[in-house]
Amino acid sequence: MFKIDLVTPPFAGHLFPLLELGYFLKTQGFSVRVLSTSKAQEAIRLCNLESVVLLENKDNAINAIANPPYRVKHNPFFLLKQFEGNLALMKDFGLELETLWQKDKPDLVLADFTLPLAGLKAQTLGIPWWTSLPTPCAIESPNGTPSYLGGWMPGTTTFHHLRDTAGRRLIRFFKKFIAWRYKQALSDLGIHTLYRPNRTEVVYSPERILALGIPDFEFKQDWPTSLHFVGPLTASPPFKHTAPKFEKTKKTILVSLGTHIPWAKEHAAKFTRILSQMLPEYNFHFSYGRVEQDKIKVEGNLTLHDYIPYDLYLKNYAAAIIHGGTGITYSCLRAGIPILVWPHDYDQFDHAARIVYHGLGLKTNGQLQLTLNCLQQLLNETRFKQRTQDFQEKRQGYDAKRLILGELELLQYK
Repeated sequence: MFKIDLVTPPFAGHLFPLLELGYFLKTQGFSVRVLSTSKAQEAIRLCNLESVVLLENKDNAINAIANPPYRVKHNPFFLLKQFEGNLALMKDFGLELETLWQKDKPDLVLADFTLPLAGLKAQTLGIPWWTSLPTPCAIESPNGTPSYLGGWMPGTTTFHHLRDTAGRRLIRFFKKFIAWRYKQALSDLGIHTLYRPNRTEVVYSPERILALGIPDFEFKQDWPTSLHFVGPLTASPPFKHTAPKFEKTKKTILVSLGTHIPWAKEHAAKFTRILSQMLPEYNFHFSYGRVEQDKIKVEGNLTLHDYIPYDLYLKNYAAAIIHGGTGITYSCLRAGIPILVWPHDYDQFDHAARIVYHGLGLKTNGQLQLTLNCLQQLLNETRFKQRTQDFQEKRQGYDAKRLILGELELLQYK
């Protein structure tokens, strides 16, 4: 039986796509293990998959790195702090993987892009390695509009060309600075360079990068030859939850900031409360993204949920106010509903730029009047609904699980 190890951090945007894929591959006769931390175990169990616990008792340290109580954005000092925190864990992570794979070697390692050490360790042991990439805009390109600089839009003028060139060079300089600053620590992990001779990044598989999105959503750029767009994976494990209620005579709006950025959740809930009071003709559902709880609180036309699984219910909403995470963005496109994007951190600003550029919605900065105006536009102007439905059709052209299965069948018979 062909054995696949899925290696992923315990966070929903990285874990859930691989669980959806893993469950499907198990039904197709593959032997699948999920390698993650203790925090991921309940989600793995609900998907009826075999699990291996890594970095046991380190979840608090991992969460402190990924979910600090402040905005990281592209602040170099905060980014360096996160990187240092990761380095402190990676030595143990690499040793645990090496010990496991020397005893029980899989036929393929499919690792989330945030854990490149898993792939590099697999390579040293002669195990094929593929990368799972739920955020394609994260990858570097020799051309096009760079990401992680606050959500730049493409442009056609000489200024835009110079800006993009400078942005790409700035990103590469920052990465090379990190490589120089932490040269010994990276070398101890087996990372001696950031780029291959063909200028591709060593943190991504040279064989297959499975981009969990559609090219129509991304800005134009040259992609590595190993990158294959296979479409999004947006399902959630069957966590216990209270189903949201909908009224036939009243439109409902979803508000969610996903499972990260805990520092923004309470402010967003208070903001939604004000919105709901100013727009009594609509119902509002706010999701805290807390899968470990199942409570609701009703306040007039606002219902506060601990957790709402997007794919099950988004088709019932008239619009969604979201942070711009990849999972919920593609869930909105799957449901064909307009998006009001309110980015807070990380790649959310880049996804916001794509949502606006493609006419799928509008962007707010959390200012009340702007949000009200944008929301009314989304609900009253048919162009947004039409564009999201156009992308709904484009998205349906990609069946990620079947496309990946086809890639695996080719690998099996090599």
